[in-house]
Formats: sequence, C-alpha cells, structure tokens
Amino acid sequence: MTKHTIAPNIHTARDLDTDLDARTLEELIALGEAAALAPNTRKTYRSGWSSWCQWAIARGHSFLPADPKHIQAWLASLVNQKKKITTLRSYLAAVSHHHKSLPDANPAEDPSVRNLLAGLCRIFAAEGITPKQAGALRWEAIKRIIATAEIPRHNQPGGRIESPEQAQRRAEIDIAIIALAHDAALRSSELLALIWNDIEVPFEKGIHLIRIRRSKTDQTGQGAVVPISDLTAKAIALIRPIDANPLDRIFDISPSTLTRRMRAAARAANIDSSKITSHSPRVGMAQDLAAAGISMPGLMQAGRWKTPATAARYTEQLTAADTSAGQYLQTQS
Repeated sequence: MTKHTIAPNIHTARDLDTDLDARTLEELIALGEAAALAPNTRKTYRSGWSSWCQWAIARGHSFLPADPKHIQAWLASLVNQKKKITTLRSYLAAVSHHHKSLPDANPAEDPSVRNLLAGLCRIFAAEGITPKQAGALRWEAIKRIIATAEIPRHNQPGGRIESPEQAQRRAEIDIAIIALAHDAALRSSELLALIWNDIEVPFEKGIHLIRIRRSKTDQTGQGAVVPISDLTAKAIALIRPIDANPLDRIFDISPSTLTRRMRAAARAANIDSSKITSHSPRVGMAQDLAAAGISMPGLMQAGRWKTPATAARYTEQLTAADTSAGQYLQTQS
C-alpha cells in the first residue's frame, strides 16, 4: 500500500505567512474595510446603526439579521421623531451596509422597505418638505464679498472692532477661501484637505490648476486636477507663508469655522446669510456654469458628480431669467 505524504514543494499557510500573523491580518482587513467609506459617511453610518440597534433591542427584535417588517416600523418611528427624509435614507443605508456581509438577502433592500421609503418621500414632497439646498454664492455675490471684505468688523474679544491690519489679514483669508471653493466647485472636505503641494504651477491663459487628492466620489484616491482663475491663484499666493511646508494644510480650520466665516463675509456684503453654508460656493459655481450654457456633461465634470440627477439638484433654484429659456426670451422684442 502506498503511503501518501505531503509533497515537499507545498508549503503550509504558516510558512507562506511569515510576515503577518493572524491578528495583524485581522487589523489590516478591518482597516481596509473602514477606509472604504469616507469619514463623514462612517460617522453617519454609526449614528444610523446605533439608532436601529437601540430601537430593535428595546423591542426584543433581532438587529442582525433584521426583519424587513421591523425595519419598516423603525422608519415610521423616525418619521414620528420628525427626522428628515435625508436622515431616513442615510440611516437605512447604514443598516444595509451592515447586512452586506451576510449570505441571506439584505432586509434593508427588501421591496417592502424600499416602497415605504419611496412613499414617505412622496408624502414629504406633497407637504412641501424637501431636502434644503444651500444658498448659492455666485460670482456676482463673491465680487461683493471681495469689495467689502476689508471693512473692519466687531469680532474681537469683548466685541471690539478689528484694527485695519487685522481686517486686512482676515479679508485675505476669506477671499482665498470663498474664491477657491467657487472656482473649483469644492466640497468643504475637499477644500479643508488641500495642502500647499496641491497648488500646481501656472497653466496658460490666466488659468491655474489645483489637485484634489480625494473626494466624496473618489474614495480610491485617483485624484482630479481642476482649474482656478488667475484672481484666485493670486489670492492664495497672498496668504501663503514664506516658510510654508508643502505638506501643511492651506486652511487649518474646522468645518464649523469655515461656515461661520462664509456667513460673516456674506452679511458684511449685505447678502442674506440664513442659507449660506460651506457648500454655497459650490452651488454658486454650478449655477454660474448652467447660466453660461454649459452642457450637463460639462457641469458634471466640473463638479465631479456621478449622475445628472445629482448635478441638476444644484441648478434647480437657478433664477428663471438665467435659464436657457429665460435668456432666449430676453432676445425677443
């Protein structure tokens, strides 16, 4: 009888894995899975998953795997809590995400759940409750901000007014922030992630370039190179320290500070700041491009949007006079 032995050229898993032990592999897998989602998405998913788990546990239901009927009841409870439709969508996405690793059908993708969400969207829309769009900071508004930016403000400790030097330095930063966010149609996360090394050398015809290393729709980090105007490039150069480290962030501020500065700049220019957010320059650029007759593919490329529907939401509040029909009618006698 022939005795079977393991061939000498076949190595065990332990021999092949000489550099990584099991614990290190688990940590790498966990790190890779976490990195697949943007930081803001992970934060939202944590909130949504926590909401679902607490609701299910309090009622003695299984939270993983979940029952579609229970998810429906949970969504209804969120409506009773006056949660926005955008919150319902993101929370449901969190539940769906946690079920993707299971072999069975995803309960968050069940037709009954999706039909309920679609119905709720229709109800909200019929009642005039739709996702709020940030107010637009279009180029005409930004010119007003630039013209009034150096006026001293009462924003010093104790409500003291700025000195001319303080006002000028603050104005230089405000102009660079808003002009850059507008020109490149930047999300706040993209703007605040920029480092000095992302500013490319001058291009041509008064156009300069910046590199966006990663964005909400580019989680693999392929990056994008986008143009900015000569005015914006000069504004950035004006605030660059002589000894700036190429790897330092250009704007080392928090997202809340970014919004606060934009609103203050708008108020100083006599612009309604109630709807101004850190997204406003991006919305403004989309509307400026649409008003200039830029096609949908061009608009999508400028804003790095994946679908026409997403890009269209940014231009839905474009004034009637600026639409293609409005511009055409102005040519008629």
